[in-house]
Amino acid sequence: MKPRTQLAIAGLVTVVSVSAATVFLAQDRTATIKRITDATPGAPGLAWALDASASGLNGATFSDPRSGSEYPWGVGAIRIDDTLFTLAVVGGGDGPNTDAVMVAVDVDSGTVRWTAPAQELATCADEPLDGALVCQRVPYLPHPGLITYDIASGESRTVPSSPDAFAITVAEDRLYTAEGNLEDADVRLHRGTLERPDADWSAPVTASGGWEDQYADRLKVDTEIGQFDIGGQFASFDAATGKEVWSTDILDDCVIAKYRSAGDLAVATEFDCAGDSSDVTATRAYTSDGDVLVSHPGPVEHYLAIDDPTDASVPVVLGDAAFDRTSGEELWRSDLLIFDDPGDEWNDPRIRGTLGAVIGEVGLLSRDGTTIGIDLNSGEELWRAPERWSIIGSDGDTVLASESGHLNALDSLSGELLWSAEYSKMIPDGASPDTLIEGADGSYTLMSGSTLARLIPLP
Repeated sequence: MKPRTQLAIAGLVTVVSVSAATVFLAQDRTATIKRITDATPGAPGLAWALDASASGLNGATFSDPRSGSEYPWGVGAIRIDDTLFTLAVVGGGDGPNTDAVMVAVDVDSGTVRWTAPAQELATCADEPLDGALVCQRVPYLPHPGLITYDIASGESRTVPSSPDAFAITVAEDRLYTAEGNLEDADVRLHRGTLERPDADWSAPVTASGGWEDQYADRLKVDTEIGQFDIGGQFASFDAATGKEVWSTDILDDCVIAKYRSAGDLAVATEFDCAGDSSDVTATRAYTSDGDVLVSHPGPVEHYLAIDDPTDASVPVVLGDAAFDRTSGEELWRSDLLIFDDPGDEWNDPRIRGTLGAVIGEVGLLSRDGTTIGIDLNSGEELWRAPERWSIIGSDGDTVLASESGHLNALDSLSGELLWSAEYSKMIPDGASPDTLIEGADGSYTLMSGSTLARLIPLP
């Protein structure tokens, strides 16, 4: 791909094309909730399960609309009101997918409401705009532009856009677009409408990366602040004006952006720019203004599957210590947060971080084949279990973990096993739906490449 450098989003002549969707007749799928065979007491039942073949495509698998339909990046779905939107794609071996449709599924019944063609999508926004799901076509293919899907009917509209637009999102009923050339760090952001993407403002942003990166879904906006974190760099901007608030540069700042966290913190790892190694030398937390709240020396970094603290009063963990998210004061240290890995024939010895999830006020650690729960306010060990869980989500104080073909629910405060259900008994003819799409109040939507399923409490 050779993107154009001219930023030409303004002044587009809008020509809209409209396509109908395939609408499915409503079916009664409100049968009694099925008890999962051999599940322990307290386990939810299976409300419904939907196979990817219900999309109408032979050999299809489910895929996340946020990462587009060109390649099978992974499973996922977007929920808007009582509808789940997911892609069904047909793989092309080592190349792009050969076919794709958008699938709208009723959350309560599992009924497919409609399907619509969805080839060559780069990404779709989490929030609707004007009653429609908004997606962007792959910009470097022959027909770039935006495509919208009516939430109720699936009718689609194609709206031409600049061939240099490469990322979108929707927030507060406005469309945000990133446009330009990432490789040349020549990028502008716009806010506006479908027909006039720059109607509100247009502003430069510090962003650079390679076109092989996953960039189309990296634009995020909340009520006041937006983020465009790409290529190992942070960039924050004022959502109302587009003015950049702060940003980092890998080479200038010698940091690599890792993740955003509660309390408007941004966590990065430091390395020695002057040296010949990219090994981590410290972990740094930035405030919402881009000021360094704290820099904690050491080679340890943590990889969080879930970062969901109760609020900003819960300390943030950097390396082997925990810090106040507002003042930066060190509150406690613990050797439990680090593990001296001796290495093997493929990996060099190194010190690793053990924190894998933050749920409420509890941190879940994985080390030596065990899972440990600690109180993040004090560093105190709460419990220890002799298994190493693959944590897929949480529901309040309940942790959902996938382990040895089972879906397990555990109390994060005590480590107690609340219930367990075997995937093969849940979905006898499908792959284990071990990706959590959403979960609340004991009800869970789960997904695999072949199956979308809903669990709800038994009456």
